[in-house]
Amino acid sequence: MQDSIPKHRLSRTLSTSQMAVKIGGNQLGMMIKRPFLSEDNQKEAQKKTDRKNAAILFNTLAMLRGTALKAAQLLSLETDILPEDFRQELEKSYHQVPPMNRALVRKIVSSAFSKPVEEVFNTFDLTAFAAASLGQVHKAVDGKGRVLAVKIQYPDISKTISSDIRLLKTAVRPMAQSALLLPILDEVESVLMAETDYEQEAENIRFFKSRLVMPGVRMPDVFPEYSTPQVLTMSMISGTALNQWLSEHQDPEDKNRVAQTLHDIFLEGFYGLHRIHADPNPGNFLIADDLSIGLVDFGCVKSFDPSFISLYRQLIRTGSTQDKQAYADLLEAMNIVSPQLAPGIRDELIHLFMEIGQWFHTLYRDEVFDFAKNHDFIETGKRIAKQMQRYRNHFTSCNPDFVFLDRTRYGLLRLFEKMQVKIRIQNSYEC
Repeated sequence: MQDSIPKHRLSRTLSTSQMAVKIGGNQLGMMIKRPFLSEDNQKEAQKKTDRKNAAILFNTLAMLRGTALKAAQLLSLETDILPEDFRQELEKSYHQVPPMNRALVRKIVSSAFSKPVEEVFNTFDLTAFAAASLGQVHKAVDGKGRVLAVKIQYPDISKTISSDIRLLKTAVRPMAQSALLLPILDEVESVLMAETDYEQEAENIRFFKSRLVMPGVRMPDVFPEYSTPQVLTMSMISGTALNQWLSEHQDPEDKNRVAQTLHDIFLEGFYGLHRIHADPNPGNFLIADDLSIGLVDFGCVKSFDPSFISLYRQLIRTGSTQDKQAYADLLEAMNIVSPQLAPGIRDELIHLFMEIGQWFHTLYRDEVFDFAKNHDFIETGKRIAKQMQRYRNHFTSCNPDFVFLDRTRYGLLRLFEKMQVKIRIQNSYEC
């Protein structure tokens, strides 16, 4: 396929501007028709508009690739914000993204090693088999016959992140969900800047490979002799991406086992290693026939200070109590609620946080939590969270560690509810 990535700021601006005009036009057309439609027809018309806008958004982000594509992957996780049609369209970004031109792939690899790709690897498939953080992954075989996964980075991607995020903010403003999407794009920018550092990602892999030793968990090896700041070469990890695996496997016990392993990975990483694999998109979990899980894409990793972990553990345990003062002290110690807030606002916020704590603690009531039986668990949390939106202006200094951790753990819980699994949430760290 032709390599049509818009490379320059002007061409990328034009691409996103055209997207914004199309989305805005569709939304305006919907608003004009709305007064003349019945309530049922309004809902159906809005769904059609969402489907059109979702296709426009994905096609433009896929064409821009790089920052825009990774933004699509991260936005697809926002199941609480985006309409389902949008989320499903953006979910394609895990596996259905047009690859880079083969000549460009060859140029990137050859430039990285200062020699032709044929002199670096015995064989190298110029067609990518997977999208990756700000790049794509190719299969290769080295001189020793080892099968490798070679992740290559889009050229000059680190230089385009800030400008692309500004363009994306412009593009989503016509959308009905823009007020909620704009702050998410701020978080996307900080995550993407970290993910351009392949040398740090290699170190992340080595860290988890040597310390997160758990049955049923697989991680790649890094090959430094085949790696550069723009190319990261690892051993090939077998398995089927979780989303695809779920569509092909209905056995509840198999799903329970996979979900339990994912939960245990989080707990051991956070409490045992003080570091988590913090990108819970389904494409990062590869399920093998023996139900072991291969972890891939270590660009988004978060470390935590032991003092924060200690406070978080206390917060979880206090969630089951009615001790308002103890809960308030913890929220202030974690810089979640500021002691400078007006007393009325502070009391209302603490009350809502206590509701969230009690909601979350329902996970620990029984030895095994049944997400199918408690089918409204996430919906209940969403209702409380929506009440918190009224106080958004009072969270300008909220602890970023807590925000990061909360989004990662909540993402896993949403995944478990989608899987309808029964797993043991109770654990020695928090109970």
